[in-house]
Amino acid sequence: MIGIDDILLAVAPDAIKGFVSAIPNAFNKYKFKKFFGKKILESDKAFIVLDPYEHPISSSQLYHGQTRFIKKFHGKKNDVKIIGEDKLLGGCSIRVSKYSTEVLSNYRSKREKIKIVFDEDVINSWDGTYFCFGSSDSNIKTFDVESLPQNKLYSFGYGTDGYRCFIIDGKQFSISDQKDKAVLARFVNPYHNEHYLFICSGLGAWGTSGAAYFLFDQWKELYKRFKKIKNFCLILEVDTKADESAKEIYCKVL
Repeated sequence: MIGIDDILLAVAPDAIKGFVSAIPNAFNKYKFKKFFGKKILESDKAFIVLDPYEHPISSSQLYHGQTRFIKKFHGKKNDVKIIGEDKLLGGCSIRVSKYSTEVLSNYRSKREKIKIVFDEDVINSWDGTYFCFGSSDSNIKTFDVESLPQNKLYSFGYGTDGYRCFIIDGKQFSISDQKDKAVLARFVNPYHNEHYLFICSGLGAWGTSGAAYFLFDQWKELYKRFKKIKNFCLILEVDTKADESAKEIYCKVL
C-alpha cells in the first residue's frame, strides 16, 4: 500500500521545480509590465500599428485589361502582370509583426488578443498601448505621436543634403554607407497614463524592422536602464538586410 508520505516524496521534487520556475516567470512579468506599461498584460488594447500604402490608381479606376504590378516567379515560369490589392504592406511589416507578436504573446494572456491594425484604423484612438512601425512619412499614428507636445526628444526633418534625417540636440542622423538610421522611442500615453506609446521608425524599411528587433530582443536591458525614466529615445544604426545588426549610437531621455 502506498502511504501519503510516499506520495509527498514522489510529488515534492516536481512541485519544488514548478515553484522555483514560477519565481523568475513572475519577476519577468513584473519587469514586462514596468517596461511596456501597467495594462500591457491584461488589457485587450495593445495595438501593432502598420503602415499600408496604395497605388495612385485604384482597381475601380482601371480600364479593362489594365494591370498595376508584376509578380516575379524567378525562373519558375514567366512573370505575371496583376491588378493587385488596393492597400499593400511591405516586407518590413512581416518582420516587425513577427518580432512583436512573438514576445508579446509569451507574456500576455491567450484570451487577450494582440490587435494588428492599419494606421488609418486608429487615427483618433488613444486608449491603449500603441506600437507604431514606420516613420511619420508612412505611418499616420507615428505622425500623431511625434506631433504631441510631449515629444521633446527628437524631430523628423531634412538634412543639408535635402534628405530625411532624425534631429536630436542639434545633431542630424541620416543614412550613410549603406547603414540605415532609426528611432526607437517610448512616451507615456498623455491621454491614458497606464499605457505607453512606442515608435520604431527608420529612414528606410530596414531601420524600422531593425528598431523593432532591438526593442523586443533587448527589452530586459532597456528595462534596467530606464527603470526611473518614462520617456526615452534611442538612435540606432542598422545594416541593410540585417535587423540583428541594430546598435545604439545616441540616447536622449526626459
